[in-house]
Amino acid sequence: MHASDPLAALVAVGWPPAQPWPALAAAQRLARVAAQHRAGYVLHDGRESFKAQPAPGFLRRGLAPEQRPVVGDFVILADGRPPHIVEILPRRSLLTRAAAGERYARQPIAANVDTVCVLMGLDGDFNPARIQRYLALIEGSGARALILLSKADVHPGHAAQLAALRAALPADASALAINAKDATLGDQLASWLQPGATLALVGSSGAGKSTLTNTLLGHATQATAAVRAHDSRGRHTTTHRALLPLPGGACLIDTPGMRELKLTGSEDLAQYADIAALAGQCRFSDCAHGNEPGCAVRDALDSGELNPARWRSYLKLSSEREQQEAALEAQLRRHADPRPSRVLGRRQRER
Repeated sequence: MHASDPLAALVAVGWPPAQPWPALAAAQRLARVAAQHRAGYVLHDGRESFKAQPAPGFLRRGLAPEQRPVVGDFVILADGRPPHIVEILPRRSLLTRAAAGERYARQPIAANVDTVCVLMGLDGDFNPARIQRYLALIEGSGARALILLSKADVHPGHAAQLAALRAALPADASALAINAKDATLGDQLASWLQPGATLALVGSSGAGKSTLTNTLLGHATQATAAVRAHDSRGRHTTTHRALLPLPGGACLIDTPGMRELKLTGSEDLAQYADIAALAGQCRFSDCAHGNEPGCAVRDALDSGELNPARWRSYLKLSSEREQQEAALEAQLRRHADPRPSRVLGRRQRER
């Protein structure tokens, strides 16, 4: 395929080489969303980046955030000054979380991601329960997870932390201890950085996301800052999500630090399949896993087969998922029949 071919160029920003090219009108072309700002979008077609605006249909009031273009989307553009996004191509994955605040809303993080890299420092940032929360959000996205424990160079005795993490995670979870400044990092991550692959980088501020990004790029593009000594937290040096083509042909989506990770209510919690299997062995189908006789979960906890911290994390995430699922159902009912809320609002105004 010749380098001037638009499909070959788009592979450089993550278009799967085997994916068919969609039918386009004469005045249309394809590009990928590289960044989103209040004033519009930045797109990349594999050759250059440029600004674009969404078509009016994407600006409709009440349109769900996931129905608008997000970073990582492949979109169809109509020619113009500036070009306009007229269609979002089907996504192979979509990473979301519940937005902060009391009102239920989903916040898309990135689309068409193959691997979500969860970066966590081996300093005061280390928290296996937070990684379990990340995995719950990732597992339903269509992407796989890769856990990277940064700052291994300044925490050489990290074997105990890695062992504690592995005990808290499913057996098939991938976890590596890394030095984000190591020039050989690309070789260490080679199996995840194949040409056409897209990785999203998530984690707390100060974990080293920008440092890792600069190392993989081979030059300093993202700003970095020191972390606070007392809690190992940093400032938000990355202020918005951005898609960056890497030298080897993969793409990286860098994201701002996330201080709150709320479930959406649609998670399967597949990482706890072992606990679900234990619950299925209880004598009573409605076992609450307390003092009931024949409780397989309690037996596994007593014997050490089930890690108590893992059990507590499962209970916490299950409870939150149920609350978020109820909030989602309530929102769907309101959208399906908004008349009662309008009548109530009018009555309140008339008082």
